[in-house]
Amino acid sequence: MLLLAAVVLSGCNEGSIFAPAVSPPSSNPAISQTGTQTVRQRIQQLRSDQAALNNAIATQQNQLSATRSQLASDSAAYTSLVNGITARLQTGTTPGNPELVSQWNAAQAKLDAATLGVGQLNSLASQVTTQASVAGYLLENVRATFAVGGAVDEDHRNLRSIESETTRSMQQIDRLIGDLNAQIGRENGFLARERTNLAALSYGVNLGRLGNPGAQRVTVTGGRRPVPLQ
Repeated sequence: MLLLAAVVLSGCNEGSIFAPAVSPPSSNPAISQTGTQTVRQRIQQLRSDQAALNNAIATQQNQLSATRSQLASDSAAYTSLVNGITARLQTGTTPGNPELVSQWNAAQAKLDAATLGVGQLNSLASQVTTQASVAGYLLENVRATFAVGGAVDEDHRNLRSIESETTRSMQQIDRLIGDLNAQIGRENGFLARERTNLAALSYGVNLGRLGNPGAQRVTVTGGRRPVPLQ
């Protein structure tokens, strides 16, 4: 009996089916795979963020174009009204002529619309400035992802592509900010001149002829044209 027990114990020690199973050691490839998955998830998120940035820039460019077109339309209508009033006052008419009063009110409405348009441009400029910060943050995240372990060559190619697209987006934003600042400057100059002109015309309509003590009329030279985006 003692001999049989010794044989059984000896068999267990030599790795028989009764011996406890030994787990294989964890391998480095499993750790690398985890890192690769992390990198790819980050790349997917960065790609999504880049697409959202591009869409936002395109929307803002369209908003600028639409606002420019509306401002140009309001300016052309305003100029036509002002020139018509001026022509009537040059030849002389009755004081407070109701036709000219109506035209003057319409011109004032167009000038008010232009003022609202400038407000829209200022709001848009603020939004674009925010996009510049978003683009800068995105670019920092892209470059930081290059240092994450577990990436393969394809991952870095994708990161370089996103980095390049983000850089182009930042250049578009810079041009958009420049276009907005220039447009706002032109519109503010136009509004400042034409408020003076309209005040002079109000005095002239009341008189039935041109005349404005203490102020000299600035000639309206025609409607402005929208400047195309570069």
